[in-house]
Amino acid sequence: MREKAQFITMPALLLLIFFLGKLIMSQVGATYEVGVQIFSLFTLQVHLAILWPAFARRYKGYSLWQGIQVGVMIALVSQVLIMFGTGLSYIIGDTHFNNPVALNQEGPVGFLTAMGIRMGGLVVNSIIGGVAAIIGWTMGALIPPREPAAGSQM
Repeated sequence: MREKAQFITMPALLLLIFFLGKLIMSQVGATYEVGVQIFSLFTLQVHLAILWPAFARRYKGYSLWQGIQVGVMIALVSQVLIMFGTGLSYIIGDTHFNNPVALNQEGPVGFLTAMGIRMGGLVVNSIIGGVAAIIGWTMGALIPPREPAAGSQM
């Protein structure tokens, strides 16, 4: 598992950058609609959960199960950041993380309700990450193998 955690360092950093971007945009007054168009953690999560297992298959030789683990780990990082952002929103004030639209609600909700919604999102999005990983791992067969570096002997 440690190797997979190291392997997803770049996706985790990208997710952290998007998290911070989304938080900053909400604090400088950007609307939720603008923020989600620029920094959608869910969209990035799905893209990464497709691409990283594909690379893992081709360049690391990961099995389908290992590819699924990579996709789910990426989704978990994303969802933990979202849960943290939601909880932080109730301390620092409204952000895009506790916006009613982000929570699929008609109006503002309390902390416990928001965290319950996010907990459901953690489960559902982990499954989505696993499904995306299956798609990505399958498509990984289409990535051409590495060519030997110039000057290397085969």
